Amino acid sequence: MRRAILPVVALLLTTGAALPQHPHKDFDIQAHRGGLGLRVENTLASFGNALRLGVTTLELDVQITADGQAVVTHDRRINPAKCEGAYAGQYIKDLTLAQVRTMDCGSKTVVPGQLLVPGAQMPLLSEVFALVKRYQADDVKLNIETKVEAGAPHETAPREQFVQVTAAEIRKARIGRQVTIQSFDWGALMRWREVYPELPRIALTNYTFLQVGQPGASPWLGGLDIDDFGGDPIAAIKTFGAKAFSPVHGFPQNGAVNDPGYVPYVTSEMVRHAHRNGIQVIPWTVDDIPTMRKLIDDGVDGIITDYPDRLRTLVKHPPRGHASPFDVQAHRGGSQPENTLVAFRRALSNPDISTLELDTGVTADGHLVVSHDRRIPARCDGPHVGKLVYELTLAQIRTLACAIPTLEEVFETVKASGRRDVRLNVETKISPLMSDTAPYDVFTTKLVRAIQRADFERRVTIQSFDWRTIQLARRIDPRIETVALVWQYGPGECASLADECSLQAVYGDPAVKSPWTNGLDWWRYRDLGKLVRASGASTVSANWQVHDPAQSVVPSDDWYLRQNPAYFHGPTVEILQNRYGLKVIPYTVNDPATIERVIKLGVDGIISDHPEVVIAVARRFGLR
Repeated sequence: MRRAILPVVALLLTTGAALPQHPHKDFDIQAHRGGLGLRVENTLASFGNALRLGVTTLELDVQITADGQAVVTHDRRINPAKCEGAYAGQYIKDLTLAQVRTMDCGSKTVVPGQLLVPGAQMPLLSEVFALVKRYQADDVKLNIETKVEAGAPHETAPREQFVQVTAAEIRKARIGRQVTIQSFDWGALMRWREVYPELPRIALTNYTFLQVGQPGASPWLGGLDIDDFGGDPIAAIKTFGAKAFSPVHGFPQNGAVNDPGYVPYVTSEMVRHAHRNGIQVIPWTVDDIPTMRKLIDDGVDGIITDYPDRLRTLVKHPPRGHASPFDVQAHRGGSQPENTLVAFRRALSNPDISTLELDTGVTADGHLVVSHDRRIPARCDGPHVGKLVYELTLAQIRTLACAIPTLEEVFETVKASGRRDVRLNVETKISPLMSDTAPYDVFTTKLVRAIQRADFERRVTIQSFDWRTIQLARRIDPRIETVALVWQYGPGECASLADECSLQAVYGDPAVKSPWTNGLDWWRYRDLGKLVRASGASTVSANWQVHDPAQSVVPSDDWYLRQNPAYFHGPTVEILQNRYGLKVIPYTVNDPATIERVIKLGVDGIISDHPEVVIAVARRFGLR
């Protein structure tokens, strides 16, 4: 072998002066392990955060378990500094997926300022793919590193298994056009070329693995001897068709351009040389702004960073962030006292709450007030307790101790908050079986006109169990979307009209028609998607059991904890969304285990009395 000398490049000392931003729209902002400087690494939480922030690429690592599952984690041995549980310190290759899933990889921080996500698990690669699809982030790439340990192959799954298992997951998800493959093990990249030639391949190196000037070929280079290429990695990786070269930015690898003794590895000459050969340069892992600026000035095509938020500030056209596909609705404001301006202001102060859910009634003198109960509840105290809202004037309601606001006051509170992103889901508290409110047409018309006066037609949905309301609202103003509320259980709960079940008014009896669906008969459609579509609603909001086909029999006094296969009224959430174009947002889910279960069904949101609990669970799934 010929000896080669490490390139010596004059150190660029950047000053605090602002440098020009990268001018190109296609500059690659790669969130290293999802952006581990911001959230615990390689979790759905970190990847979801990066998608909302706005990156071009999610960078992630894959290991293979003993039972052949592709899990997303950097370390071949579970690092006790990052994960808690019985298997800390053991090799992933020796553990089953079930064993790996017992580890909590969200409760320990290794980087100051990193947001912890207690209970976060190592995700499956398929779950990361599913998250990207849930965000409809078709423009975001996934740069997957197969963590083959060429220097210690007994510590990881074999190279061939890495390639075959990962390739199968990519094909199964039909996400190949968004995937690139990277590895320090160039032999793995050569095998990828044979197994899945369409995937772009990226050659990683820390320079040491090249073994420049050392006898024999490095085990990391797939049989290539770097000295046969004059120590030139660009010439070497061109032989197996790599699209990009991803080297360490400089030495030491955790150093920065302004540090004494820092020596850059990536230089403008390296970048020009790579570009002449049709190869991009995307260095890792760059976390400080001066070094990012230096590399951008060198002409690199992208940067892998723990802090994509910092890199975004240096790019003239940063990628757009993707809105979370999951709606956290604060039921009646989500705190006590319910349906009050105090509760709504508290909800508005939490940026992770996306919708205020509230109820309305009409007073004797025609004002819309926010109240769940058609009669004044005992908590309000005073001479009007027990009376119908519809029998009282606004002035009389103002004398109550429970601070019932008008709908107009809620609209003004939302405007004053500056939360232009927040929506309102307004329920008309009306029953087709009672005459204890304003007539449905009067009620609905007043509500639509109030929304129009507030200029909230695009921000408010109207929901009701009484589908006369939602159908009339659509006729008056098609800009206002509607929500079909459904209350449905089984034979034990739906025995007569008095039980107020929405679909099967009397379970199993087609002769009894539901008064709630305004003439649309479940027994004619026998398909919730068709029924809701016929109502004109764009969202279905039911007790969650309506949507879960995998229920067992679980008795409970709590309506929202009991289970029975009879409660399911299909089709599944996926079919409601994809075939019928409906959103699915169940109510009122408060229990953490049930929240997790419902999120796994793929719903578009949850209405909860405890939105902070929903947020904590949703964060584990990358949805907040």
